[in-house]
Amino acid sequence: MQNNRNNIIKNFLDYLENMLQYSKNTIRSYSIDLDDYIKFCETENPNMKFEMLGQDSIQLYMRKLSRDKLQPSTIARKLAAIKSLYKFMIKEKITNVNITRLIKTPKTNKSLPNFLSLKEANDILTMPNGHDKKSYRDRLILELFYSTGIRISELVKIKIEDIHFNEGTINVLGKGKRERVVMIGEKCDKIIRQYLEKVYNIIPCEKFLFKSYRTKSNTGHISERTVFNIVKKYCKLVSDNEKLSPHSLRHTFATHMLNNGADLMAIKNLLGHSSLSSTQIYSHLEIDRMKEIYKQSHPHGK
Repeated sequence: MQNNRNNIIKNFLDYLENMLQYSKNTIRSYSIDLDDYIKFCETENPNMKFEMLGQDSIQLYMRKLSRDKLQPSTIARKLAAIKSLYKFMIKEKITNVNITRLIKTPKTNKSLPNFLSLKEANDILTMPNGHDKKSYRDRLILELFYSTGIRISELVKIKIEDIHFNEGTINVLGKGKRERVVMIGEKCDKIIRQYLEKVYNIIPCEKFLFKSYRTKSNTGHISERTVFNIVKKYCKLVSDNEKLSPHSLRHTFATHMLNNGADLMAIKNLLGHSSLSSTQIYSHLEIDRMKEIYKQSHPHGK
């Protein structure tokens, strides 16, 4: 639908990309949700532009999504995209009234993140134990996720010049192209050095820590899909939980930090969250842990 996409939607997506600097994945999600909404509007009201429709059209769309048995979280996400679009239309004076303002977002139950236990984390980190190039690469990928809590989009773009061994830090480019610093301990430091020594042949044109070998020049970085598949393979070896993924190692980082006394604000900064609300989901894990301790330790806890 991209070729015949509504011009308002095109301009809105350009605004998200160039002005707000949203990630490609976020923009892709917005475009899919808004294309679906516009298609619905055109089907229901073929002779009227969507920007001329009233609040009832959005409510009809919400009911349609419910009939299609979409999860409340999916419906909430689609409504959030529509609400953002109308805020943009108000800003650009395309419309004078924000018809989404009084439409309530469906309540969603935040699911607790999937993460590895301490034993599972220890097991997965020692699995790539060979001395071939892939083993060194896989060992470093797993260690970086667990030691730093970075996102997969951040990991693939790490450059050699971003690593500062003397400071024990790596500069990463996060969501919204915001830079931040993540910490590496002695173990991660050692694995990076081993990888560079055994695998990485540095030449002037190479800059990414994890190179792509699919291009002739080898100057690009490894794909997110490749990293996802690598991590998924090892997750299946330590757990039957099919929902485990590279992001689960990020959750594992945060959960193990919290369990060892780190406060939520410190975890927020290390994860690169823009607001504390994104980090507060881990407080539920802390409550569950305290309940378990209470049951085990207090005479009346059982």
